[in-house]
Amino acid sequence: MTTVKLPSGNSLEIEDALYAFVRDGLTPGTGKTVDEVFSILGALVLEFEPKNLELLEKRTARQAKIDEYYVNKRKAGWEPSVESGMKDASDLGQFLVSEGFLESEASSADPRTFNMTTPELDFEMSQNGPELVTPVNIASMAVGGANARWGSLYDAYFLSDIHSEIDRDLNRVQRLQMVVDCTNQYLDEHVAQWEDGRSFSDMMSYVVRPNCNGKQELIGLTVDSSEVRLLDPDKFVGFNKSEDQLTEFFLEDNNLKIQFQLYEGGTVNKENGQFRDLFVESAITNIVDFEDAVAIVDGEDMALALRNYLGLIRGDIQAYGSRGSLKTMNSDINFIGVDGLARTVKGSSLMSVRNVSLHMYTDMVKLDGQEISERMLGVLLTTLIATAHDKGSSGSGGLPVRQPNSIKGYVYQVTPKLQSAEEVTEQVRFFEAVEDSLGLTRNTILLGIMNEELGMTLQLADSLKAAQSRVFFTNTGFLDRTGSQIRVQTQAGPVDLRDDLTRAVFNTSYELHNVDVSLRAGVHTQGKIGKGMQVKNRAMAEMMELKINHPKSGGNTAWVPAPNPSHLHSMHYHMTDVDQVQRLMEDSPYHGISRTDLLNFPLLDSDKVSDAEIKETLLLSYAHSMVAYVEPWVHRGIGCSGVPNFSQIEEMKDRATERIDGAIIANWKLHGVVSQTEIEEAIKKATEILDQQNNDKSDYIPMTDTVEKMATLLEEPAIAAVLQIIDDALTSPSAYVEPALFKYRKAVKNSVD
Repeated sequence: MTTVKLPSGNSLEIEDALYAFVRDGLTPGTGKTVDEVFSILGALVLEFEPKNLELLEKRTARQAKIDEYYVNKRKAGWEPSVESGMKDASDLGQFLVSEGFLESEASSADPRTFNMTTPELDFEMSQNGPELVTPVNIASMAVGGANARWGSLYDAYFLSDIHSEIDRDLNRVQRLQMVVDCTNQYLDEHVAQWEDGRSFSDMMSYVVRPNCNGKQELIGLTVDSSEVRLLDPDKFVGFNKSEDQLTEFFLEDNNLKIQFQLYEGGTVNKENGQFRDLFVESAITNIVDFEDAVAIVDGEDMALALRNYLGLIRGDIQAYGSRGSLKTMNSDINFIGVDGLARTVKGSSLMSVRNVSLHMYTDMVKLDGQEISERMLGVLLTTLIATAHDKGSSGSGGLPVRQPNSIKGYVYQVTPKLQSAEEVTEQVRFFEAVEDSLGLTRNTILLGIMNEELGMTLQLADSLKAAQSRVFFTNTGFLDRTGSQIRVQTQAGPVDLRDDLTRAVFNTSYELHNVDVSLRAGVHTQGKIGKGMQVKNRAMAEMMELKINHPKSGGNTAWVPAPNPSHLHSMHYHMTDVDQVQRLMEDSPYHGISRTDLLNFPLLDSDKVSDAEIKETLLLSYAHSMVAYVEPWVHRGIGCSGVPNFSQIEEMKDRATERIDGAIIANWKLHGVVSQTEIEEAIKKATEILDQQNNDKSDYIPMTDTVEKMATLLEEPAIAAVLQIIDDALTSPSAYVEPALFKYRKAVKNSVD
């Protein structure tokens, strides 16, 4: 540990790896020394730690009161039922008001009575399209996420499970033809139309010529040598040539561009009609994640993560992919506009950064021997990186030619797991102090609100008002939000099956409420209203069928787990004009979703688990989900992983999946649906299944392959973490999974060291 003496007389201790990174990597070029940076951090901790603790104590006291409320109701003879659900929810709402946890609905902020005053943001915030969440500690994924601003629709379609009956290995030619035919049909229906009812599939080549007004226009040459033009010529926005031959052209639809790359002479492939490639503007924005998708437990981990973030901001990050190829960040894309002038569009996503919330404390930095709030450390250092190093690059030294990440100089800080308007107010106050400490103008640091806690949902309008000049997005997340709802109301009764929760009143109301409140407050005028993740990261046929509901329901953006899903999801934003959807919603009556709907607890119908075999299978599937995520987290420090689920379908898992599964199992144990013995047996069986699923992976160490391991399986670090997560879901105020994950990951790291 390195010690920095603060002007106040207090001592700050910093793990050596983190101190060295700030000294050698972060501060050069900032005008600040490493000790000055950590002195700023120490002063911030001294100022904001008391309020942070106060807010956490309020969370604990609030949850204890709600637990007591339900216990007392039961003692008085109350029993929950589906029929009494609405009244029970109404009674809970009245209780929360009487205890001072909520304002009355009449006294709460009405989103129709105020407007967000967030300043004009970077252009990407006005574009509707997919959003990636990228784990910052895996450099290759970080580069891939940044570059997912553009991607090949052909590759994404070809490699997907869309029309899986045409095998890509056995029927390569037929599958490629399917891709060309399907994408041409999509272009015809949703992107651009040609004169005389002609189709993209009719074209053999393309040329660009000036029209009578001197503007360049795109002309398609058909198989019968006819020349046809676009019905809406304004969709043609630019092109490139090599000497006199057209090499590519760009169309724009719904504010998103598509790059059509051509063969020699401006042609398409004569055999199957395909373009040389078809690149779509895809992941417009990208959250660089220091929270749910990572395993950062010490200074060594944090230094690596911050180094990657610095590389993303400067553009000099490099990493080798799984196939051994070197990945670097894209240069911006240049083309000639229809007016003949040079144009440039960004080649990488607009990156925001997600740091942890109030409840996370770390010992990688200590103040007078005490752990500090990791939120304060993360926000300060990532803000300094984003403001001091975001200068773009000119191409010298092998760097890409690119503009700054934020051309307008903003830092887009996403804050997860805030539970009240008071906590939002405190985050804004902290942002102001960071701005003052770093000499930044006010409202440089903007706030993305993760609406993933029940308390935040109930106070969303008040929270938006509290951060009126800083909010750049609100976002929903089914997994965390449902885990929160289960924990808050866990004493209400046994919770419904996981697969049925998406259709429950609380969830459908929550999704509509987030859009409606955010829309009425004007979040979308300078920011985005977001939707959650596609968990099944290889089920693209399913995604294409279902995820279009996100833009159709007013979401400017929605999360995708990887670049290829992003490229496919981008199609939905050509199929749906989100701006038009939102205008129609604004002109419609305000829904004013009631607290009663939001507090309607999804009670389990006991008939669903009356069959012992069905119940055992359900419990086993939840236990498998937990073990499959925790094993790589604890053993190998992988915070976000694509792993086969109980049904052998690959899913992308992060801490949110762990939270919901742990909360369900704990709730079922509380209400006698399952016993501790049944839970432990399910975990043992799940671990055996996981061992079988990973028997061909060289970096996987089996947990059940010997009699000795089986005898002590419940003490194995990953399995012990799963059991603690389930226990914590009943005893902790929010059912967060970090205490168990961090405890056992540190133990594994220390045992190796």
